[in-house]
Amino acid sequence: MIKVLFVCLGNICRSPMAQFIFNYLVDQAGLGDKFEIDSAGTERYNEMVHAGIHHGTRSIFKQHKIPFTEHYARVIRKTDYDHFDYILIMEESNREDVLDIVGQDTDNKIHLLLEYSENLRGIRDPWYTGNFEETYEDVLEGCRSFLNRLIRNGKV
Repeated sequence: MIKVLFVCLGNICRSPMAQFIFNYLVDQAGLGDKFEIDSAGTERYNEMVHAGIHHGTRSIFKQHKIPFTEHYARVIRKTDYDHFDYILIMEESNREDVLDIVGQDTDNKIHLLLEYSENLRGIRDPWYTGNFEETYEDVLEGCRSFLNRLIRNGKV
């Protein structure tokens, strides 16, 4: 079983978007039973107020027919580093925040999601930009590229 954790700042926009898009892609490929997929954030506020998925992300899911269930924001925990095989961050600023929580990346598990695509870059936060469609396109590109890399490398 391949365990994947998507991480952004607040765990209400980008990382749950990646979680459910990746889950959809994996299911479409007939590989759902080979993955454990989750998401988390690095800041505590949304977890404290029990925030759910942002309405902009929900709209994107509905628009693109991506199945999703309720998800409440949570902060990445130190134990997540040992549990997950891949910790995929949305932008470089997430890396230092994750490392502050989990410690050193001794097993090289922390990667930018778009590191697996031909266009290495961070994924902009729609909380600030308001552009959920742009974020969806970037997340979709990253998730497809990551899954394709796993398949090409014989991981699944």
